[in-house]
Amino acid sequence: MPKNCWSDWNALNATSKVHSSLIWDRSRTHQVNRVKASLEKHPNIHVECLPAYAPELYPEEYCHGNVKRRMKNAILHSKIEIRSSLDQGFARLLKRPDILLSCFQHAGLKLNRLW
Repeated sequence: MPKNCWSDWNALNATSKVHSSLIWDRSRTHQVNRVKASLEKHPNIHVECLPAYAPELYPEEYCHGNVKRRMKNAILHSKIEIRSSLDQGFARLLKRPDILLSCFQHAGLKLNRLW
């Protein structure tokens, strides 16, 4: 989750009574004291950690693969064009919950809906 998203996530959950789930890999960035302290303040957030060293079980890998496949034959001339193409690919995924759900299902995780 990008840095600016963490602030947005905190603000959303500070006022929400809805139960949410975070599904994370075991990155050390998810285990820093700031994150732990924030999660302790929000008992409505349930954290699920993905298994260690099992990228085939990470839905994120399938999302990345989807974006990479669509960029496969793109001719990009600069870092800005690469970034723009990646941003467009991930923005497209956000508009396609069916594809996102299939990434979770392919990783063996059962979800009924994303949001």
